[in-house]
Amino acid sequence: MNDQINKPLEIWLNEDLLLPEVREVPLLMHLSPPETNPELQFWNLLRDKLPELVKIHRFTNLADAGKIVVIPHFIANYYRLKKEDKLDKFRRKVSASKRTLVTFSNCSEYKPYQGEIFFASSTYRDKKEKLIPTPQWIFDLGEKANIPKPSIPTVSFVGNIEYPSRLNSLILRYVKFSDSMVNSMAGSIFVNRNLKLTQRMLIAQLVRKKIINEVRKAKNLQTFVIERKGEFYSLPLEEKKRQRAEYIESIENNAYILTMRGDDNGCYRLWEVMSAGRIPVLIDTNRLLPELSGMKWEDFCVIVPFSEVHRIGEYIQAFHDRLSEEEFAEVCRKSRAAFEQLLPHNFIFRILEIIANSTN
Repeated sequence: MNDQINKPLEIWLNEDLLLPEVREVPLLMHLSPPETNPELQFWNLLRDKLPELVKIHRFTNLADAGKIVVIPHFIANYYRLKKEDKLDKFRRKVSASKRTLVTFSNCSEYKPYQGEIFFASSTYRDKKEKLIPTPQWIFDLGEKANIPKPSIPTVSFVGNIEYPSRLNSLILRYVKFSDSMVNSMAGSIFVNRNLKLTQRMLIAQLVRKKIINEVRKAKNLQTFVIERKGEFYSLPLEEKKRQRAEYIESIENNAYILTMRGDDNGCYRLWEVMSAGRIPVLIDTNRLLPELSGMKWEDFCVIVPFSEVHRIGEYIQAFHDRLSEEEFAEVCRKSRAAFEQLLPHNFIFRILEIIANSTN
C-alpha cells in the first residue's frame, strides 16, 4: 500500500445528494464535524490527512463535473431515507457520461454500473465480482486487557439468530433446506445480488442457526451463546444499551468469537472483535476479504468454511493446540494490529491508488 502521493486527487460531488447530519464517505470525511464518541474517534485520524490527499469540487449540473464523481454518503443511507430512486437515476447518468463514478457501501448487496468503482464490505471470491473489498468500519472497542490462554477454548456469540417474517416462516414450514443448499445460497454472488433484503434474511437465519447448533454440539468447547431475534435498532434505548453491554462483555471475556454473515456477506462483528484484540472464528461463506500487508488472515483468525461447520470444534481445537501461552497473546495482538492496519486513515491510500489506476 503506497502512502505517498504526488498531488491531491481531484474529485467532484453533487451537492443535491448531500444528506444533512449523515456521515460522508471516507474520501469526504473532513466535510463532517470531528467525532467525540471514543469508539468513533479513529475517523478523526483520517480527517487530519484528507486535505492533503483530495481536492473537492462541487456541482449541481453534471456538465460542470470533472472526470471523477463521488457519491457523498454510503449508499445504504439513501435507501434508508427512501432516496434510492434519485440516487440510481444519478448513477446511471454519470455512467452514461463516461465519467468515473466512485461509490461506497458499508453493508448490504448492490450491483455496480458499468465503469463504476464500487468499494463494498459484502464481497465474494467470484470471477464475476466487480466490487472492491473494504473493512466494515463501525466501532473501535479499544484493545481489551489480555486474557490468559484458556485450558479449554472459550467461544462466544451474542446476536440475532432469527429474523421474523411471515413470508420466511411460511417458506420454512413447507421447504426443507439441506446443508448443501444453504451453503450454495450463502456464498452465491448471483443469489445474493438478486434477492431483496427481506429475502436474504432467510439465508441469514438458515446460516446462523446451523452454525450455533454445530457449536453447541462441540463438546470440546466452552460456549457462551445468547440468541436474539428481531431488529436491534427498534428497541428502546435502555434495552439497546443493556444488549450492547452484554455483547461487548462476551467479546472481552472469551478467547474466540464467532463471526458470520447476516443478511449480506459481510460482518460488522469481525471488525469489532479484531479491535478488541480477540480471535475471530470466521465462518467463511465465499467471502472476499481486504488484503493485509505483512500478515495473513489465518495468522490470527480461525477460518471455518461453512461447508465444514460441522467440524467447527476440530478447527478451533487445532488452532488452539498449536499456540503456547506467549503465542496465544501474540495472536491476540496481531488481531488488533490487523484492525489498525485497515483503519480508514491507513486504508485511504489503497482507495486513492485504486481510483488513480482506474482513471489513468
